[in-house]
Amino acid sequence: MNGILYLVPVPIGDGDPRDELAPRVVRIVNDIRDFIVENERSARRVLSRMMPQAALDASTLSILDEHTKPEALAGLLAPLLAGRNAAIVSEAGSPCVADPGAALVAAASRAGIRSIPLPGPSAILMAIMATGLGGQRFTFRGYLPPDTAGRENALRELELRSAQEGSTQAYIETPYRNDSMAQSAAKVLRSDTLFCAAIGLSSPQERIVRMEAAAWRKVTPAIGKIPTVFLLLAAPPPAQTPPGRLTKRDSRLH
Repeated sequence: MNGILYLVPVPIGDGDPRDELAPRVVRIVNDIRDFIVENERSARRVLSRMMPQAALDASTLSILDEHTKPEALAGLLAPLLAGRNAAIVSEAGSPCVADPGAALVAAASRAGIRSIPLPGPSAILMAIMATGLGGQRFTFRGYLPPDTAGRENALRELELRSAQEGSTQAYIETPYRNDSMAQSAAKVLRSDTLFCAAIGLSSPQERIVRMEAAAWRKVTPAIGKIPTVFLLLAAPPPAQTPPGRLTKRDSRLH
């Protein structure tokens, strides 16, 4: 029988996994010796806080990152096809969301391998919770274009979608472009659009900035290179008067 591919979350900040993750997650990790990780050094650091050093030394850590070619996925599935359980370990938060692990889960499904997501933190959901924009209807957009013109056009598109759908639009940015992102949003969003930055979630630097775009234009808070989730919520467009139909105000003019 094939092994099971577990999707293992890790703390978003530098918290202790034994404090911040469910006991079930730690128990499962301790029984696994085949791990798929994005960065070996950071993965060993977090795994060393979840399992004995001897067990970690006996484990194999294979790399799956943005440079991994599709043809390499079969090799990563080899332990599972041999009947051993394996785990994708996230760099931060829950794996396979804006994360290269999604490609391996898809390949595992095609190979008849079961994937089990384990409970843990998600910066996206935590940001929606903390900003109060509402999670009844939201869309996660991943990364926006890195160039200024592309970024500003994408922000206008997200604002339009938000207004039309009544939905929160959430996205992330490479940390060194955080301040450029905030400046672009302050520049192009409508004055009454709510723009939020959930900065450094689950870390000592955590803070939530929630203001209308007009306020961001007056004072754009510096974010720096701290992991941040950005969100916006636009007011719905004004109701349109159907053609040929007069409003009460219009009727007084005739």
